[in-house]
Amino acid sequence: MNEQDRLAEQQLLEYVQLSSPERYAAFLESVARTGRFWIAMSGEFVLTLFDEDGQELLPAWPSAATARASLAQAPQLREYAPAERELGAWREHTAAALMQAKVAVGVFPSDRMQSVTVDAGLLLSHIDEVIAEDAALDDDAVDDEADGSGGLDLERAQRELMQKFAKPPKS
Repeated sequence: MNEQDRLAEQQLLEYVQLSSPERYAAFLESVARTGRFWIAMSGEFVLTLFDEDGQELLPAWPSAATARASLAQAPQLREYAPAERELGAWREHTAAALMQAKVAVGVFPSDRMQSVTVDAGLLLSHIDEVIAEDAALDDDAVDDEADGSGGLDLERAQRELMQKFAKPPKS
């Protein structure tokens, strides 16, 4: 793991204590950047949880460390470990099955397993929006470098992303 990845991992671990919308924005940004996320498995069994409305959820974290940090707070889940998922493969093979089974995604659960609940299709569309926006920002940054007008304001971009996805609709 390089230094940039270590710093990103540390930042995600700090995000575990933030609000659900802030964790949702961090998850989107991380998955858009890395193309991967983590679920929890025990042998062949995938961890699913139920929210207060009885909705079945697949918890998903932006890193193995954030998954471990959340799982460590729930002794009854100690046999579960983080399992990496590649976004493209998950999109192709799993998302449709989750939607058909009416299993939502519990995005970036906190240490108390609280998360934003979102349909897999909507989650993918949000990730695609972030990827497209990042590509547009990269194009703008190249243009700015070429004309010498400045660079990208990463903190502002993160705030805008958090506000945009602060309250995703429940499915």
